[in-house]
Amino acid sequence: MDQKELDFLKEITDLKGTSGGEAVVRDFLRARYEGLADTIETDGLGSLMATLEGEGPRILAVGHMDEVGFMVRAITGDGFVKFSRCGFFFITGVLSQHFIIQTEKGDVRAVCALSQASTRDGKLPDIEDLVLDIGCTSKEEAQELGVCVGDFIVPEGHFTQMGPKGNYLVNKAWDNRIGCAVALRVMENLKQEGHPNTFIGGGSAQEEVGTRGAKTLGYLAKADIGFSIDVGIADDMPGGAKEGISLGKGPELCFMDSGTISNRKLLRLAAKVAEECGIPYQTSIMKHGGTDAEEFQHIRSGMPVLLINVPSRYAHTPTSMICYEDYENTVKLVTEMVKRLDRGTVDAIKTF
Repeated sequence: MDQKELDFLKEITDLKGTSGGEAVVRDFLRARYEGLADTIETDGLGSLMATLEGEGPRILAVGHMDEVGFMVRAITGDGFVKFSRCGFFFITGVLSQHFIIQTEKGDVRAVCALSQASTRDGKLPDIEDLVLDIGCTSKEEAQELGVCVGDFIVPEGHFTQMGPKGNYLVNKAWDNRIGCAVALRVMENLKQEGHPNTFIGGGSAQEEVGTRGAKTLGYLAKADIGFSIDVGIADDMPGGAKEGISLGKGPELCFMDSGTISNRKLLRLAAKVAEECGIPYQTSIMKHGGTDAEEFQHIRSGMPVLLINVPSRYAHTPTSMICYEDYENTVKLVTEMVKRLDRGTVDAIKTF
């Protein structure tokens, strides 16, 4: 593992950017695409599109910039903060965790308050009934810190290397900063090696609240082929499905999610490319949840799409986990796919 790459992955996942509050992530990506991409644009929702121009087909491959988080709903008279989901956050990943409230005066640290009443009868509480403790004793004290209704709330990042090789990486926001990282590294590969296709990377906004940025980014991109790079659900743990996805066994080629059926020609090509290049891969069907691929496929007259996932444990919690080699192999696979999508291949994929 490359230490600079690990530092990069730590930095991009530590960034605080829930749905609708992706500005820091967008600025981070923009700075890294400058000097690499030929053009950098944003749409009206704040999605970032970086384009490496070529004469061949236009190939779009992006992740989404936002992470699941919360928004301040109210402040109680005794200084506790009520909050609502901004994207689906598992309640088991909220209890007794550290959070950051992003106020105009700066970050305010918080912990999820857990009382005996909130776990009465051994049942999990409703997330809307939980509060954050910011160490205040009144609403006025909380307001003095800058806390206001509408402030974004994100988990506190704790990047950790685990396992004997240190290749299992834990942090918040792998969903889906890892997709943004893949797109950036793919463009770097294509820029260095040279390739005639037009490659479009960057990151979409507000995926976790309804794939909103994918609608506008996909329309702006005018791409021939689309890849949504996201995280999948690994099952390699006690109680997991025996036929399921495992960390360390390569990227997932996803046949279907709740809103997308991947283009079969594109999926077969990806499997063939992976086998030719010695890249391990897995195949999956997402039983629940949608991705940006759902919106990309609706653009204009229809865009063939393929969902490629980096396997992840504990998604939508502050302690999600990926395997470093799965990230590397996803970058390799998407790079090699772009190289093979010449005009004839793309036309054949788009012809029914």
